[in-house]
Amino acid sequence: MKSVYLGGLSLTDTFVTNSTLAWSIYFSLYFAKLLSIRANMWKLQALVVQLLLLGSLLSTYFQPTQLPGLVPQKTMSELGFKAPADRLVVFLIDGLSGITFLADNGSNVPDLRDLYRQHGRMAISHSTAPTMTRTGHIAIFGGLHEDPSAALVYYNYNPLHFDTVFNRSRTTIGWVHRYVNSFFKNLPHGGAPLRFTLFSEGSTGRLKCDTFVYRKVAEYLSNTENVQELRNTKPVVLFLYLPDMDIVGHRYTMQKPQYYQKLMHTQRGVRHTYELIERVFNDGRTSYLMTADHGQTIYGYHGQGSALETETPLLLWGAGVKRSADNSSGIFPTRQNIAQMDQIQLASLMSALIGLPPPMNNLGVIPEGYLDVSAPYEAMALHLNALQILEQAKILIRRHESAVFYEWLPFFWELDLEKIANYSAKVKALMEEGKPELAIKASRNMAKLAQECIGYYTDYYKFPLLVATTASFFIWSVCMLLQLTRLSMEEKEHREGYLKWPTLIAILLGIMALTVVVLQNVPLITGFYLLLPVGLFIMALAERGDQGNLINVPIAHLAFIMIPAGLLVLMVFTYQHLAVLYTALVCLHNRRAFRKPSIKFFVWLSMVVLMGGGLYLQQNPKKKFDVLSIQNNYLLHMGMLLALVRPVFLGHHHEPPVWIFNTITLMLGAYGAYQFEANTPVWNYVKATCWSFLVYAFLSIRYFSDKLPTAKGRLQLITLNMITLICLLSTSWGALLIQILVTEFVFGLELYEESKQVKDDGKVVADKEEEEEEQEEIAVEEELSYNPEGYLKQSYRYAFAILMYFYVAFVAAGHWVYGFQFVPTTARLFYSHISMALSGSFIILKIGLPAVIVIATLYALVPFARHNSRSIITCMLLISNVMSMYFCYFVGNEGSWWSLRRSLDKLMVCNVVTVILLACSCLAKFFLRNTTMGKDNTCLTEKEDKSVRLTSSDENCSA
Repeated sequence: MKSVYLGGLSLTDTFVTNSTLAWSIYFSLYFAKLLSIRANMWKLQALVVQLLLLGSLLSTYFQPTQLPGLVPQKTMSELGFKAPADRLVVFLIDGLSGITFLADNGSNVPDLRDLYRQHGRMAISHSTAPTMTRTGHIAIFGGLHEDPSAALVYYNYNPLHFDTVFNRSRTTIGWVHRYVNSFFKNLPHGGAPLRFTLFSEGSTGRLKCDTFVYRKVAEYLSNTENVQELRNTKPVVLFLYLPDMDIVGHRYTMQKPQYYQKLMHTQRGVRHTYELIERVFNDGRTSYLMTADHGQTIYGYHGQGSALETETPLLLWGAGVKRSADNSSGIFPTRQNIAQMDQIQLASLMSALIGLPPPMNNLGVIPEGYLDVSAPYEAMALHLNALQILEQAKILIRRHESAVFYEWLPFFWELDLEKIANYSAKVKALMEEGKPELAIKASRNMAKLAQECIGYYTDYYKFPLLVATTASFFIWSVCMLLQLTRLSMEEKEHREGYLKWPTLIAILLGIMALTVVVLQNVPLITGFYLLLPVGLFIMALAERGDQGNLINVPIAHLAFIMIPAGLLVLMVFTYQHLAVLYTALVCLHNRRAFRKPSIKFFVWLSMVVLMGGGLYLQQNPKKKFDVLSIQNNYLLHMGMLLALVRPVFLGHHHEPPVWIFNTITLMLGAYGAYQFEANTPVWNYVKATCWSFLVYAFLSIRYFSDKLPTAKGRLQLITLNMITLICLLSTSWGALLIQILVTEFVFGLELYEESKQVKDDGKVVADKEEEEEEQEEIAVEEELSYNPEGYLKQSYRYAFAILMYFYVAFVAAGHWVYGFQFVPTTARLFYSHISMALSGSFIILKIGLPAVIVIATLYALVPFARHNSRSIITCMLLISNVMSMYFCYFVGNEGSWWSLRRSLDKLMVCNVVTVILLACSCLAKFFLRNTTMGKDNTCLTEKEDKSVRLTSSDENCSA
């Protein structure tokens, strides 16, 4: 089953004029200024800045490296050289490890061993992590490692175009899997489209893909017209993709006999196909290459960087291939004495065999000792190889040397444009003097320098971007702390604004920095994020109070930010002990309730225990009890039943249409889930009902607003509708856990309020009506008390609660437990076919709905949260940004697929959470607009939300 990955942001390698750079940054800063001027736009301001910070993080590690403006070199025939081969046949065995190939003196591949002894040359080709089918194909045929920007879309498609051996050849005929075809189908083909015959395991039969390929090749070559076309067309590439070894490894692992049986069949098919081609053409003008895109472990996994995964076999034979001196003996090579090469070198080697220039984006150099050609031919092939790599280096060098300040900045001193020009003249002179060996040596040295130069300038701005990103986060945090300081002051204080000398001086310095960036010819995206700290610094200066107050109680701020952030990093991401954190904190929060336990207390405590146990099982799936191994739809049906029983048990009152619509939707949803589990099509009536309820769930809350003037009544309707939606989007017992969590949260808040209203004799106020009348007054007096430090303490407390409950619901719903991936069946009741966009949208909706309930509960039941939402959300952003900065320093854009994906996902989660919670806060305020908290007549309106702390409505506005 495929998995849907979220958090992808593709960046394009677009280099524009200096004027465009200047105007883009100017308008961005001006837009941020406009957002700052209007205090009632603070949420939009926060959203824009958070997205810019996320872009800065991604730009630091995932800048595109492929260069524009490249042109192919000349072919060998255009230079007067005849290629050793007219045809190149590539056998690519997916998932075959070099260690497996060499094991037991080649006994696993007896036919290929014979080919090696009689005709060939063998080596180990080293791929790089992540070892995946896509990255391996790009390295083999493109001569480059996958662009780092592709990691942002989890290597699912090409963010940028690249050149391949197929593009250089005028005729490429292949038999490939549909998945492999997606790597190349959208690439420029130079006027000769790829002629691929596509297949999949579903169309060929179980583990019959290789047999299908061999049969189709034989059928193609049995047609005399096809053979004549291949004879008349030069050069030709025949590509045979053989996926069965990868499939059998995943399905049975290397420890089972089925793996070696399939390997024996595949390697025998390679030899038979080779013999068939030789019989058909019989001209000695065909080169053959057998390799693999990646290996796999003994358990059938790949993606990381172990030797079993990165070491792949390489067998070359046929025209133009130089045999090794010792391959006629009976001893098969071992890992210790076999030749080694990089996988990206294959593209240039294949190109040289058939007289083509290397692909334009190629970074590999022709390996030494593999070509059986004349010295002048090899010298010219290496010269073309070096020129092609130098073309990429020249673009980077020109870009750097065209800057005004390049002489005062670091540069790659070993290679410049003058040395590149002298190299071409030197090779030409050596060839005219009849010294091709010296020309070969010069080309290899120059190609190595070009590789180092490209690597140097590719990472040239990485460290400055990391510094700029760190500064941006720090300055934005200071800006939010200044806002918090103003909000926490008892007396009204206005922001200083932009028309002050410090701010004007900062703006002038920003203009100077912009000028430097423009004159330095910094790429657009890089330049923008290098200047981002300047814009945020100007914003922070404008946020200072007009009475000279800076940041109150900085030590308290530091503790309130670092402790929650550290706990979430350790318990959610590092050690995955969220159950311990959740249980400990909720019990600590309601510690006074343990002194005088009541029936509500024991009900609440039982839900805490159930929730903690559910979290433990979700984060430790191997320890699940057998009782939880029942079918997923049974657990889901239990959750749907609880969604209807829960409001009845809690005494909630709803209008008859609300009960009818929710009941019908849940009944049809339960039947649709049963149909899906039974592999039968889901009724269109079910889909129509689910879509209708999706609209109804949001619109009905405003429709019944006149009948639900109190916040508590409105909250009950919000909870019922959102839980019904969660049930429709759940696949297992996540809906059960979410309902337990929501109920526990409400009970916990009520217990906390009741525990504070204990009289001197230790008895709880018995009169519930009197309790409702006194609730807001007590909360205001005890929680706020016009103490800035107490105000901040409460703001951070509720911010931490929102974050913790979000992550608890996140894990409880079954998301990102081990591999940080989502199953696309989340929206199975809404549409039949898998859609990346729709699946992603519904998954974001699902993980946001519990947050809507939690935030709405706080706004409805807690006066402080209701009147100080801006302070709470600001504290939440501060905590999340500290977590983001921590993960920023551990992000990788290369290496193990597992570690790369985990590091990127942790960073994306911390940043996307803030955006989701901002949206959830706005939605909760919209739902609760024009409601009162009991008998206090405190109304949350669209235009006015005055804080009880005497802050003005525009300073702490939440609408």
